[in-house]
Amino acid sequence: MTEINPSLVHETRRYEAKIVQGMKDRSYWKAHYIIESNAEEIEKNLKSTFFESGGKVFELIYFEKCKDAPNILISQGSAGHSYVFAELGFLIHLRGYNVFIMPKHGGYTISQLVRRHADALEHISTAFNKTVGVFSEGLGCYAAFYLALAGGPLKSIVCLNGPAILTEEKFQRAIFEGGKGAAGRRNRLLPLIRLLAKLFPWLRLRISTYLDFKELVDTHEEDRKIEAPFVKSFNADPDFDKRYPLSAIMSLVSTPPPHHLSALSIPTMFVVPIRGFFPSYFMDLFSRLPQIEKSLVEVDGGVFWMLSHPRNAAKLMCDWFDRTLQYQ
Repeated sequence: MTEINPSLVHETRRYEAKIVQGMKDRSYWKAHYIIESNAEEIEKNLKSTFFESGGKVFELIYFEKCKDAPNILISQGSAGHSYVFAELGFLIHLRGYNVFIMPKHGGYTISQLVRRHADALEHISTAFNKTVGVFSEGLGCYAAFYLALAGGPLKSIVCLNGPAILTEEKFQRAIFEGGKGAAGRRNRLLPLIRLLAKLFPWLRLRISTYLDFKELVDTHEEDRKIEAPFVKSFNADPDFDKRYPLSAIMSLVSTPPPHHLSALSIPTMFVVPIRGFFPSYFMDLFSRLPQIEKSLVEVDGGVFWMLSHPRNAAKLMCDWFDRTLQYQ
């Protein structure tokens, strides 16, 4: 592993102490987020490294195949932490990949998260090799896709519950679709949040105010039986983010892309759950991608499809990365 900058050793030790303090809660993921695999086997194969970004040190958990194997970075959505994707990451790892999972996003702006993803990828490229693909969803997908548009160090990408051109009118119309529940609250609160964010950007708002996980549980009965306990666990998880500052929330609708869509040059797959977030918007965005190697896959599921169907999700992604990533 690459060494942390000596000036950040103290910060690293504090971070590690915080991890140790939270170990009593680390068993939570094994009890609540594993459905098709052996939790003890997953934990036995987990490793940890650290990378620097924005003057801070972050933990990057991972499964190692070998130094020369291709690498996959997983980036989760709003509120969630790395261990939510432990099972999915392990199943991808079994197909021959080194798999890394981003730390939780922690209320940073899209621009800050783009930088953090770039630093994580640079760490992987230095410590392992430069053959790196990214699977991202939701908030992580917004950041990873912007990094891809900026020509960042990733070779292929899979997008789920994202991405978006955050400043375009089509996307901002889509986030208010339905007009009820969280969508209605987003519609009513946005003007006030815009104003407050200018005056008090540090003010923290509950994520559930504009993103209600219970509303996102798949309506299909078999999937609902799996996903409803997931969401109940999310809301009780002590490691989940509960609030984000207004500056981070506003960045979701005010951060322009680094370049036009035509700048996208890497193989790109959109996975669109038919009962998920804004499927028509993602299909429209896909239709506007340049003539690169690309694929759009509709899946019979909702927002949490990758968690309720981890083996299917891992196979879909690995088949794509097997085709689009090459050993170097």
